[in-house]
Amino acid sequence: MTNEATPEDGSAGGNMRSLRAALRLVYIVDREAARDWHRLETLFAAGVSCLWLRAPGATGAELYRTARDLVWRTHERGGSVVVGDRADVAQAVGADGVQLGFRSPPARKVRPWFTGWIGMSCHSEAELASAARAGADYAVLSPLFGVPAKGGPLGTALFERLVQTVEIPVVALGGIDASNADRAREAGATGVAVIRALRDAADPALAGQQLGGAVTPR
Repeated sequence: MTNEATPEDGSAGGNMRSLRAALRLVYIVDREAARDWHRLETLFAAGVSCLWLRAPGATGAELYRTARDLVWRTHERGGSVVVGDRADVAQAVGADGVQLGFRSPPARKVRPWFTGWIGMSCHSEAELASAARAGADYAVLSPLFGVPAKGGPLGTALFERLVQTVEIPVVALGGIDASNADRAREAGATGVAVIRALRDAADPALAGQQLGGAVTPR
């Protein structure tokens, strides 16, 4: 899966469909999880559509090496990769996108030269509006259900209201697992992003199938 438009129509609309498909089930990985190809193979087969490499403590060289290998292997399996914070690394390794957060340069400075998808991490209506104005292709909004040490949850009612304030796709993050992922979809999320629900699953194949099923429109 790439950041190009689909060959069927060659249009921006095709590109957006490809993006929405990639955002359906995002697994957030650090450098250690990015090397666990036994688990990743299982999760791709179970329905994971995108990997988000988040490694804020890595040097540029370390991130480049990890991302390069991850992109090559993931693209072979039809998945997508976004790199956290470092648009330069994402561009260099041919990743599908970059996920910008508080450590990152502003999207308005990245957009003119970056050729992939730009996602922005948001926690409020003001941040969502800023992401849309800056030309982000999508936003990750959190915490939906809450995460230890991350503050109180937005909840589905507020999440749904915030999603309706922007036209870009919004991915839900925070306390999501197979038991509540369907509530994220019903609140308007294009997809969900998870860590523990897949990283810590005793049966990753089952966890991936359950999560994927929950966020697939019926």
